[in-house]
Amino acid sequence: MNTIAQNSKRKTSERGFTLIEIIIAIGVMAIISTTLFIGFSTATESAELKTSAFKIVDALQFARTRTIASLASSSYGIHFEQTYYVLFRGVTYSALDPDNILYPLPSSVEIVSVTLAGGGSDVVFDRITGKTAHNGTVSVRVVANPTKVKIIEIAAAGRSDVSADALPPAGTRVSDTRHVHFTYAQNVQGAGTLTLKFPNANGGPLVQNINFQDYISGGAFDWSGTITVNGSPQVLKIHTHSMDALGANFSITRDLRYNNEALEIYYNADDLINYSPTGVATENSFWIQEILPQ
Repeated sequence: MNTIAQNSKRKTSERGFTLIEIIIAIGVMAIISTTLFIGFSTATESAELKTSAFKIVDALQFARTRTIASLASSSYGIHFEQTYYVLFRGVTYSALDPDNILYPLPSSVEIVSVTLAGGGSDVVFDRITGKTAHNGTVSVRVVANPTKVKIIEIAAAGRSDVSADALPPAGTRVSDTRHVHFTYAQNVQGAGTLTLKFPNANGGPLVQNINFQDYISGGAFDWSGTITVNGSPQVLKIHTHSMDALGANFSITRDLRYNNEALEIYYNADDLINYSPTGVATENSFWIQEILPQ
């Protein structure tokens, strides 16, 4: 009798999981997977929103710099649409102008409002002074979450910046080399590699190689992106204002509000410029004479 009871208990313990237990386990796994997916999507959308806002600021600065330099003896401006913006030459935007440079937004981000002095959707800069009569704001947001918004403010003096929650209170802004120019006296028009190295990344240096030729359009190099280092997104933009056989005029945007890791930038193994975590920039290449903060 005892033997029969023991066998019955053994069969009961060896029968495995019940259908209800399996359903509960699947439900728990689905909840965990959904939570992780939502968290990842939210983080990605926030990074794309931040990157897009700073790309717009840099495009505005690029148009202003071209205007001040009187390239092609012309003014330059930026035209805004819901899903893209355009750098154009002249005082009036024409969608058919072959010299236009179009910058598409990622599908997760859109321009929700453009409020400029005098109305319209164009910001045009005055030659020589770099001022604009079209000061105002441009708002970008996450399509799937309209509460996530970044506002770009354009001042009458011509300067622009990401504002709202991105800016610190008046009088507390950190002064750093967030936007620098330098001339690199070497030909970068051929095949080359731009290397971003974060030496203090956990587990050893984090390196990202960028094929220079992949980001040349209209005679200029233009790359921007967000790289996560030690759990913190680093928002960067690197472009050239001009390039020829004698060299290139580089512009680098590394805002201390959105970058807290040391960074080294190389071109074909030539150490161009290094940033400390606190934003101190140092030129290291023989071919760079001076870094000019903007």
